Amino acid sequence: MTTTFKIKRLSLNTLEGQVEYAFDSPLTVLVGPVGVGKSTLFDLIKYCLGGNAQLAEIAVQSVLDVELDVEAGDEKYRIRRSLDSEKRLLARVEDLVSRDRLADHFVDPAKEPSLSSLLMRALGMSPDMRAAARTKTTARPGGRITFNDIFAYMYVQQGDINQAIASSDESYREPKRKAVFELLFGLTDPSILDMRSVLGEKNGELAQAKRDYATVLDFLRDSETQGREAAEAALAAARNAEHYAVRELGTLRDAVDPVVDRETQTLRDLLGEAERNLAEARQLTTANAQSQVDLINERRRARREIDRLGRLRDAGQRLADFEFVSCPRCMQSLSNRVVAEGCCRLCAQLDPVDDGHFPSASLDTYEERQLEDQLSEIDEQIADSAVLQVRLEEAVGHRERLVEDLSKKIEARTRDRISPQLQAFNDAANSLGEARSAQATMEAVLRQWDRADDVGRSAREIAGEVEALRARLDGAEAQLASRKEEILSELSDEFTATVATIGIPGVTSASISMQNYLPILNGASYVKLSPAGGGIRTATQVAYWITLVTVALRRRDTAYPAFLLIDSPRLSLNDNPKLEAPLYRRLVTQVDADGDRLQMIVGDNEIPDGYRGTYEQMDFSYDDPTVYTIAHPGPDAVGAGAAR
Repeated sequence: MTTTFKIKRLSLNTLEGQVEYAFDSPLTVLVGPVGVGKSTLFDLIKYCLGGNAQLAEIAVQSVLDVELDVEAGDEKYRIRRSLDSEKRLLARVEDLVSRDRLADHFVDPAKEPSLSSLLMRALGMSPDMRAAARTKTTARPGGRITFNDIFAYMYVQQGDINQAIASSDESYREPKRKAVFELLFGLTDPSILDMRSVLGEKNGELAQAKRDYATVLDFLRDSETQGREAAEAALAAARNAEHYAVRELGTLRDAVDPVVDRETQTLRDLLGEAERNLAEARQLTTANAQSQVDLINERRRARREIDRLGRLRDAGQRLADFEFVSCPRCMQSLSNRVVAEGCCRLCAQLDPVDDGHFPSASLDTYEERQLEDQLSEIDEQIADSAVLQVRLEEAVGHRERLVEDLSKKIEARTRDRISPQLQAFNDAANSLGEARSAQATMEAVLRQWDRADDVGRSAREIAGEVEALRARLDGAEAQLASRKEEILSELSDEFTATVATIGIPGVTSASISMQNYLPILNGASYVKLSPAGGGIRTATQVAYWITLVTVALRRRDTAYPAFLLIDSPRLSLNDNPKLEAPLYRRLVTQVDADGDRLQMIVGDNEIPDGYRGTYEQMDFSYDDPTVYTIAHPGPDAVGAGAAR
């Protein structure tokens, strides 16, 4: 069943008050000269629905926010979006059925909850569909299909009506345009789109796997790496050599063990004990030397303390002869101060000075006596440490000579008896090392070949997945082939009849392409017959959109929203009366046939006189513009920032 989509109310909150329009009729025509703001209203509708509209300067400067009451499927929403640069990223949504205020929705479809997802679900569509390119070599999953992509089939802007249909001249949008067309007419479904998207990803993985495989093979070739068979043969030879060397070493150990007699073993035990004693003696020598250094440093510290006390005593004696005449703190005079005999004039305490000199007994202080005793004790310790150091060095020398003598005796006993076996043992050990090194090298080579095989196997597996997925995709599309042929034939027939009704000049045949779903005029693409900016191009577009709506409403088995928003068709017809009257007659005929199932909103600068009063009409002028709370600057300002 054709999906319902209607705009019931548009409200603008401006700096000077509220502007509101209701759209209750199946066909509403906004009439007024260029610049009164018809296109501005249409662009604000697109903006409120989450689109990136080219808003007129009057809207940017004077409109605070825009609000729409929308019916989409079985849902009814009130959507409000601010024009403020910071607030415009979110839309306020109210459910008009339950009267609940929903969470604010993001305008960006990549963020959830998004306004696009809300409207897509309301129209019965999944918000997670992607439109991948149809080429077999595409390596991308495709862009996400959003409500704005659907709205491109519902809103024909003034700047596009005499240009390409639904931006078909922009190649990067072609996959989405065709995918949306197929979705709306049931020529595809989310599972097919998902398979195409996955196929694009798998193609990318396959291309990368092939590049990786080629890179590994190039590396192996450039590094002159041995082939797998040669590496496996070399690895087997290295393992055999390792086995032989291990067996030879075992035989030599068995032959060497008996020659180690009891006396030699005893000498070795003595050598081990002598080496341990030598190590202990060296440690004690080092520790004693460090202790000597510490004692010398301590003696220097005690001597510095004694010298400091002497300097303090000397300073006191020198300062004792000074008589203060004023307080060093508050600078008051002390000359006339009465102080008891034998007391200090400054602090009034007993004066330790005896006839201007410290008593000689004060020289022998307790601290000085302690330091002198400590200094004497340190000197004794230094002397004892020096004696101990000499003895330790003698012990080290004795143990070094003992180790040397024992080593010579052991070498003399074993030189002639085991040297040949040791040479053979050394040769066998070298052979074992070479065999193991060769094994490591060959194993690394084989790992590189394993990596190449893994990458190649991965590429083959992905290629198999691609083929299986492509087969499933072809099968799913084949099931819809008959429907596609049926619907495209019906669209072509309807388009032919509509073009004939409008009477587009120079057109002898008209149909819809089975490949790109665009008009074909006189056996060729419509862009070849009708130059951009001409009336023929505009009439072709209007005929195309009316055709899509007509077939969708007649069949009742499509998802095409029964809604059309068309901006300024007559203006783009270059005032051609032979096209204007039939075009509007066709619009009215369609509305009369479908009634409330269809909503059309048309904006134009003027309409044929014979069709006034058969539908709802809103008339505007420079004195009564669409945004009527803001005074229009007049026709002279049109094109210099006024509303379109």
